[in-house]
Amino acid sequence: MKEDSKYIITGIDIGTTKIAVVIAEWSEGEPISILGVGQSPSHGLKKGVVSNINQTVDSIKTAVEKAETQSGIKVESAYVSITGDHIKGINNTGVITVSKNNSRIPSDQEITSADVKRVLEHAKSITLPLERRILHVLSQEFKVDNHTGIDNPLGMTGHRLEARVHLVTSAITTEKNLATCMEKVGIDVIDFVLEPLASSFAVLDPNEKNLGVALLDIGGGTTDVIVYYDGGVHHTGVIPYGGDNITYDIAHGVQTTLEQAEMLKCQYGSAKEALSGTEETITISGIGDRESRTISQRELASFIEPRMKEILTFSLSEIRKSNYRGTFTFGIVLTGGGALLNNVTDLSQEIFHQAVKIGKPLLSGGVAESVQDPIFSTVVGLIHYAIDHWDERSEDDKLPIGLSFFTDIYDKIKNFFRNLY
Repeated sequence: MKEDSKYIITGIDIGTTKIAVVIAEWSEGEPISILGVGQSPSHGLKKGVVSNINQTVDSIKTAVEKAETQSGIKVESAYVSITGDHIKGINNTGVITVSKNNSRIPSDQEITSADVKRVLEHAKSITLPLERRILHVLSQEFKVDNHTGIDNPLGMTGHRLEARVHLVTSAITTEKNLATCMEKVGIDVIDFVLEPLASSFAVLDPNEKNLGVALLDIGGGTTDVIVYYDGGVHHTGVIPYGGDNITYDIAHGVQTTLEQAEMLKCQYGSAKEALSGTEETITISGIGDRESRTISQRELASFIEPRMKEILTFSLSEIRKSNYRGTFTFGIVLTGGGALLNNVTDLSQEIFHQAVKIGKPLLSGGVAESVQDPIFSTVVGLIHYAIDHWDERSEDDKLPIGLSFFTDIYDKIKNFFRNLY
């Protein structure tokens, strides 16, 4: 990377209820600067999966155009989030014999990057159905001979190298449908990133990941779970329930529209019935010539608490699949739109019997204030993920600001003259 080179990174969070786009500027050694933010209601997705391509394309276009207008930058490529109950996680182990170098002394068998790559490839060697692929290989720890708990074995000496990893797999057709939507918008997908993994890059720090924490990203259509301890990911899971289910329960309970139910949830909703007031009255507009009616905040909470308790209980079951026994040092972190519900931490502490906090991105510079909210955790996390995996990008994706523009003009001129002959 050239000194003082500035790069543009775009993240696009394709959620069930909203599309969020962030355009950021970054150079090595400097903080991230948010240049543009775009958001639009999401149409054409169910539980995080595309159900109507044209509606999804229109939703993405709207959000992208807002971010482009604010930043003054045309989006050509992006990191894109992915979720849905098609996502499956599995822990696996790979073992290799360390390659011999030029030295004939056995003790001089130093572990190289090629060895690390080989052992990770071996850890990926699982039988998958033809319709699935490995989305992420997330290393947990390495073992060199009898030495365990190694974060990075590069440069160490040994004969046997073992890698424990968490593999995230996804349905190829689901990814293809998302890729088709992005292609119709005119944006290349650099990488698909699991939503809770992206969110963890925005709201968790290394201490939390090393000493133990569980992150719940409560979205509109799904609740995504990721469990960290000993510096690695030990479980990921997607629960097909989220904020939309609460909205539907309110709509049925008070006999109103989904739009008004969503408004009631956001303005007056509470995850704990016992902590809600009985004196304040809420007016419910009548639908279809029905008379308006009033309810108390506690009555509204009576429709919310059971569903939220169900979501958190399913999340607890997912966390237990990580085989971690005991209390996480840093407890449970809630993020996503569902984390904004009043008294959700109180209910969560009753379910998990651990400390609970709300996680949100913490950035400064540019228009960063507009994304310091749990609903932007995934899209901001995509930016952090891109930087963390910067060395894996192709050189074409690393063009500094300005060069990408001139390269685009050069390609158009070249194609113009090619078409003349």
